[in-house]
Amino acid sequence: MKIYVSGKVSGLERNVVQQKFVYSCDMLRDLGCKVVNPLEISEFDEAKTWEAYMADDLAELLTCDAIYMQADWGQSRGARVEYAVARELGLEVFYEGDFNW
Repeated sequence: MKIYVSGKVSGLERNVVQQKFVYSCDMLRDLGCKVVNPLEISEFDEAKTWEAYMADDLAELLTCDAIYMQADWGQSRGARVEYAVARELGLEVFYEGDFNW
């Protein structure tokens, strides 16, 4: 299963974001998933707009079978967009804290 990890990025310190995405991705890989980490899709560039990042991320989401929503996803406009797209595409949705196989 190819799964996209979604969670809050904007407004958090970069090291905090990296740590929580690494944790989620490692856990999913340990379960045998192929993981798409949005932090690895596009190199960080302060000049790049939020919309440009979202365009890149959504293109990758379209290649996935499922989405994994980190606990803080509801606080993120981007994660809410990713969730809505995933639901419309009929992807399987998993939530941090409720992730059981």
